[in-house]
Amino acid sequence: MNFIKLPQLVDRRGKLKSKGTYSKRTTSITHRVWHHSLTKKHLGGSDAASFAKYHVITLGWPECGYTFVIEPKNIINTLNGKRARIVYANDINRRTYHVGNSNQFSLGICVAGDYRYDTMDDATLASIAELHTALVKDGIGKFDKAHNEMPGYSWKACCEYNYRDSFDWKGSKNPTKPAPAPDVYTIQEGDTLWSIAHKDGTGGVTS
Repeated sequence: MNFIKLPQLVDRRGKLKSKGTYSKRTTSITHRVWHHSLTKKHLGGSDAASFAKYHVITLGWPECGYTFVIEPKNIINTLNGKRARIVYANDINRRTYHVGNSNQFSLGICVAGDYRYDTMDDATLASIAELHTALVKDGIGKFDKAHNEMPGYSWKACCEYNYRDSFDWKGSKNPTKPAPAPDVYTIQEGDTLWSIAHKDGTGGVTS
């Protein structure tokens, strides 16, 4: 799997708070569903471990409700630059609780933060884009939806970041364009340095 090879991904399956396991899916994954946690991204509780405790202790779920959690407060230095840590919380084939009646065919991905107020940083955008690319290559899901685009959740302010724009993150909003190659002028009989210097568009000389 390509997503397993991401350098910012850590496998925490079976290591987070739980009181059982989710059942296996009986259908294939068709949707990748994007969430945010509604907790400010740099707070102590904005991570997969805290979400798992809340889901298990407070909500009574078996485990963390997401398959992946992206943690902006935990930055990993990779060969490609800084990346927000991605926690692999549950097996892909487990029907986690995150989007009601659509759980069976939906993969839950949570980006920690409250993006009604928080701003998205480059390290997090990069991890969203790279995880999405890897899942597409792996054939995991066909469609991307926000939590509030799924049946029964139109009322919910989740997710409040533009997940589709995040997929196209390229690392620079204003890439520097290379300077155009200069024109080259070939010296002809009768030319002088003064005449060459005053020819329009001349940037170089050959003989």
